[in-house]
Amino acid sequence: MSDFRKCAQLQEQLGPDRWNALIDSGNTGKVKDFCDGLVAAALPTTMTLGGGEYDILSFLRGEKSVKGDVMVAHAKEMNAHQGKKEREHLLNHQDEIPAILQGNVVFVFTDDTRPGDPEDIAIVRWGGDRWVQRWHWLVLVWSGDYRVLRRKSK
Repeated sequence: MSDFRKCAQLQEQLGPDRWNALIDSGNTGKVKDFCDGLVAAALPTTMTLGGGEYDILSFLRGEKSVKGDVMVAHAKEMNAHQGKKEREHLLNHQDEIPAILQGNVVFVFTDDTRPGDPEDIAIVRWGGDRWVQRWHWLVLVWSGDYRVLRRKSK
């Protein structure tokens, strides 16, 4: 179905009052927040990579964001404090990562620090055509699009 037809169908289903509220430029922020919630609810909470099963977890506990030390503490409490081995496993099997996660999730490896800089930890994010590893400072604010992995027992 074309995007135009989908839009027309949505307009019909919502009715004129809801449709006008949806497309009102003054509501853009609210519509974006609502859509972000729909996307987040649709994201998988588990995945299998190279035979290993993982829980995909948020470290937030009702907050919109936290500082790095809080994120690391929550990851440790959830036994989702992964290091270099798991990061490399994820990158080696990136073709198995569900496509819906592309651009919606950044994986954090709290026990994988840049050599010589323990305040810089590894993340893996979607780079447009593949998953790529980057470094991210712990002192920064960590929001809801960041996720930690917990390997399930074999």
